[in-house]
Order: sequence, then structure tokens, then C-alpha cells
Amino acid sequence: MSNDMNNQHSDNVLLQLQQLGFIDGNAVDARTGETSAKATIANHHSQNDTPWFIQILFGLSGIVASLFLIAFLSLLLYGIDGFDSVIALLITGLVLSAAGFVLFRNKQSRDNTFISSLALAISSAGQAYIAFALFDNNLSHPIDIWLFLLVQAVMTVIMPNRIYRLLGSIMTLGLMVYLLNYYHLPELSLGLLALITTGSNLSRYSLLQLIPSKWRADAFDITKAIGYASALMLLCVSVYFIAAEYRNSFDGYSTPFSYNYYLAQGLLTLASLYASYLILKRYSVKPFSSVSIMIYCAVIVLGILSIYVSGLLATSLIIVIAIANSQRVLLGLGITALVSYIFWYYYQLDTSLLVKSISMLVIGIALLLIRWTLIKGYFANIKPSANDHQERHS
Repeated sequence: MSNDMNNQHSDNVLLQLQQLGFIDGNAVDARTGETSAKATIANHHSQNDTPWFIQILFGLSGIVASLFLIAFLSLLLYGIDGFDSVIALLITGLVLSAAGFVLFRNKQSRDNTFISSLALAISSAGQAYIAFALFDNNLSHPIDIWLFLLVQAVMTVIMPNRIYRLLGSIMTLGLMVYLLNYYHLPELSLGLLALITTGSNLSRYSLLQLIPSKWRADAFDITKAIGYASALMLLCVSVYFIAAEYRNSFDGYSTPFSYNYYLAQGLLTLASLYASYLILKRYSVKPFSSVSIMIYCAVIVLGILSIYVSGLLATSLIIVIAIANSQRVLLGLGITALVSYIFWYYYQLDTSLLVKSISMLVIGIALLLIRWTLIKGYFANIKPSANDHQERHS
């Protein structure tokens, strides 16, 4: 009985996605003669019938098979001195990437866990060969970084696989952070990552409405991958930059590193204010009402209190976005990062534990007072608008 109810709920969700343009309901499946929506529902049911441990075994077997194939190809290139040729590495990388793309685009293999994991490993190896070709030649730095960033961005867009898009987004954003540090602009990283996280998570539905329906499903997967990747990079960078400031190096070698805490925290606070504006807009709260001003002041106070502990504001932003969008994975990531960041900050040996205890006590009391003031005076009278449910689950 419960399985039938779950299947009926899944069918309704898929039909709603078809109405939004995420599933093409007019296309006809060549093998079954059913529409794409019906075929998607059937595939969804067939995947649910397969035990999860069987899917994991199929995925692992695909990865192992791809490793044997890549090892054989690498030995072949090594035997013919292919690693000394930029053209050979580029051709190998492009061929592997194209093979992964073809496997991903094949409708019959898209629902096969073995082939999907095989395609993921093959396409990732192709990107690795392209990276070897770009970084081992005579290209001036950072031209090689720019080229590899462009390749990663293009492959992230065209590869129809969520895991690949997530990994590609993380790589692309990581290269962006590296380039900002190379041009001595590390302070822009936190604000830019926070802005990308806010836009990809809170404005996803609005952005999808501007895209034609036939591309909307791919755009949804891309924005979702960028949302998770930017959140993860924001959490990592908020800690790593402080650690880099302590050792006066960004890459651990001889690259000089200086960091303007006030500018970086100001940009992060502005991005957090924009996120607050988008969330309040869902509840039909006017931008300059007393409720909005109070919340803006709370964000600014939190930004001021955490100037030298930017991870506190970054993790708080991730948690608020996750709660606003009902994203349990992102919420778990934000809470885990917050607890880990507090432990990491407390046991750093840069200042005494007494000073850190007092500062954390002051920040905690201030946050509790802000929370009590907001709930007591304002949130009790706020009700979500009609579009809130649609935006939360977009």
C-alpha cells in the first residue's frame, strides 16, 4: 500500500516537471512508443525496484573497468613516448571526453549504473589528459589556467551527468579562486562565491523561467550543481584564506599572500544582505519595511562580529539558504561545517584560549539576542506567500 502511494506521488512529481518544461511530454520513445513523460515514469519505477547495494556494485564495477582501460591506454602512450607530445595528450583527452559524452547522451545507457560510472571515469580521465597537455607545455602562466578553466566550464555545461557537473563546477570555481589570488584579488573570492551560491539556490526558479523549455531540464541540473559546488567552495575558502594568512602563502610554497579582512568581510556581508532580500521577497515583505531593516541590521551585526572569523557568516549563510530551500543535504553540510569551524578556530594557537572563549561567548550572546528579538517582535506575524512553496522546491 505504501509503495503504491509513493509511486503515485512520484508520478505526480514527474508530471509537474513535465508541465514546467523539465520533461518533454511531446517526444515519443522509439522503443516503446510512449511519450517521454511516461517513459521517464517507467524508468523511475524500474530504478526503484533495483536494490541500492546492487546499484553500488554496478557503479564500482564500471569504475574498475574504466581504470583498466585507462591504465592500458596510459601504458600504450608511455610505450610510444606519447606523454612527451602535447598533441598526443590533447587528442587522447578529447577522444576520452567525447566517448564519455556519447555514453552519457545514450538514452539506453543513461539509466544503466555500470555505463554511467564507466562514462564518468572515462570523461574524468580525458580531462586529466587535457590538463597534462596544457600544464606541461610552454604556455605562459596563467594562460594555461585560463584555458583549462574554459575547458572545464564548457564540459560542465555539455556533459549530461549530475556528478560530473558537480565535480566540474568545483574545479571551475577552484580555478577561479586561484586566478583571483594570482591577480592579488583574494578578497573578491568570498563575496563572489557567496553571490553565486545565493543566485543559484535562491533565484533558480526565476532564472529557469528565462530559458526555453527544451533546455530547462539541463539548466536545472547545471544550476543545482553550481549551487552545491559554490556552497562547498565558500565553506572551504572561508577557512583556507585565514590559514594562508597565518603562513603568508596561498599555495604553501613561495607565493606571497596578503588578505584584507575588512574588504572581504564587507563583500561577504553584502552578498548575505542580498540573500536576505531574496528570502524576504518570497514572504512578500517590503524591502524597506521595519521587518526587513531589522533583519538587515542583524546580518550586518553578524558580519561585524565575525570579521576575523569569516567562516561564521559563511556557514550561517549556507544554513539559512538550506532552510529556505528545504535542502537537507546542504543543511547537513552547513551544520557540520559550522561545528568543525568552531573547533578549528578555538584550538588554533594564534591567540590564548581565554581570549577566544570570551569572543565566542560575546558572539553567542549577540546571536541569541538577535534571534530572540526577531522571533518575538517580527517573525510571529509573517506568513509565506503563495509562490513560496513553488520557489522552495524549484
